[in-house]
Amino acid sequence: MRSKLKKDVTYFIFLSILFVACGVYAQDEPNNIVKLATFDYPPLFHRAVNGEFSGTVGETVKYLCEEAGLTCHVEVLPFKRAYQKLENNQVDGLITIKVDRFRECCLSTQWETPWVAGFYSYKAWEDIPDTPTKVLGQRLIVVAGMRSPYEFMPALDKWDQDEKVTLFRANGVKSATKMFLSHRATYLWGSQDFEWYFDKLGGDLNYRFKPLVVRPIVVWFRKDKKHILDQMNLAFEKLRQKNILAPNMLLKSDLMQTRYIDAPFEH
Repeated sequence: MRSKLKKDVTYFIFLSILFVACGVYAQDEPNNIVKLATFDYPPLFHRAVNGEFSGTVGETVKYLCEEAGLTCHVEVLPFKRAYQKLENNQVDGLITIKVDRFRECCLSTQWETPWVAGFYSYKAWEDIPDTPTKVLGQRLIVVAGMRSPYEFMPALDKWDQDEKVTLFRANGVKSATKMFLSHRATYLWGSQDFEWYFDKLGGDLNYRFKPLVVRPIVVWFRKDKKHILDQMNLAFEKLRQKNILAPNMLLKSDLMQTRYIDAPFEH
């Protein structure tokens, strides 16, 4: 009887230790796992040919996560769904440009890299609009869900509703660039990174690009995830001290070449 009691006590102690150990692991693991969302926007961030998340910005953010001791899982989504996931607390953060829309819910990293958007057109440089009202009466292509056109043209939806512009909403950058190359509209709103698509599509490349909006790309974190933001900011300072980042705050070219994987492309 005494032997059986001793065995029961030993077994109970073993289970207690195991339970505590598992409990500690279960608490620690989520603190290191970060869920991020972003868009399919090569060459900045995209799902690569091997299925992994990559891109020039993507690899830099991944490196920041590694330096911070975080395991970052990045979901590549359409623009609207990515925004909704952040605003519905379904992800911890979002990789996108620094715009006022997210200031109420989120805080942005100290790390940032410049991003430029504007109009593509076959018109002469001086004829491409440099103020919003010069767009009135024109045919314009935008990518559905992209927020930067509203940074330059806040009344764009109202103009479209009142038929003051002829607006084409493409379902992605690839569709938008193909529409522009076929001369569907006079202007295409996009960023310098659309060149990735133009280079692959070919065709009439005698267009001009007029930059009109400059915004940094950052990682936005929900305000209740400030501890993650603090870790990322600390990692950013460490990378700067180690001289790993180029002047544009992306990984230096030699390191980038060892990590970057291009996005797939089908005509």
